[in-house]
Amino acid sequence: MNRLARSRVPRATLAAILTVLAAAAWPSAARAQILKIGYVDSVRIFAGYSYAKDAQARFSREIDAWRAESDDRRKAIDQQRADLKEQTLALSEEKRLEKESQLQKTLADYDQFVQAFWGPRGRATELNEQLTADVIQRVRTVVERVARDDSYDLVLDAADGNVIFAVKSLDLTDRVLDILNREAGTPASGGTSP
Repeated sequence: MNRLARSRVPRATLAAILTVLAAAAWPSAARAQILKIGYVDSVRIFAGYSYAKDAQARFSREIDAWRAESDDRRKAIDQQRADLKEQTLALSEEKRLEKESQLQKTLADYDQFVQAFWGPRGRATELNEQLTADVIQRVRTVVERVARDDSYDLVLDAADGNVIFAVKSLDLTDRVLDILNREAGTPASGGTSP
């Protein structure tokens, strides 16, 4: 096993390296065309893009509301348990069984509520996917436009670990952020475009 395989290079990084190596291996006539490569840092874009910030704030507000409702339900369960424990000796067998049944129903309702919001296909996951997909589509559209306008052959995402080193002039992040924020009607990111 060679050293590259043992280092567990991510597939996307390996694919990018192989693309560059393949371009370098073409015969000299084919190499006359220079490959133009750029990169963006999607983490910086998400942190600096006003629309992404708004989406994150909306998601946080929804989660906070759901969490508050969950806390209220949990407190009601705790209160039911405490009441049952406190009254157990004074209740008839029939009343005790009725209260235990009510507690079990409340617990089942709470579990159903938790799954509906935080389960694998719950509302929190769906909302996050919806908001994220919208932001990603907007970012992708602008990255593709910048790449087409400036004839880039390949644009990588530094946040994925695909860019280990690159000169700053290849970084398109500030330019993409400026366009995204301008289209969202907010001030530019404050960075300088290459």
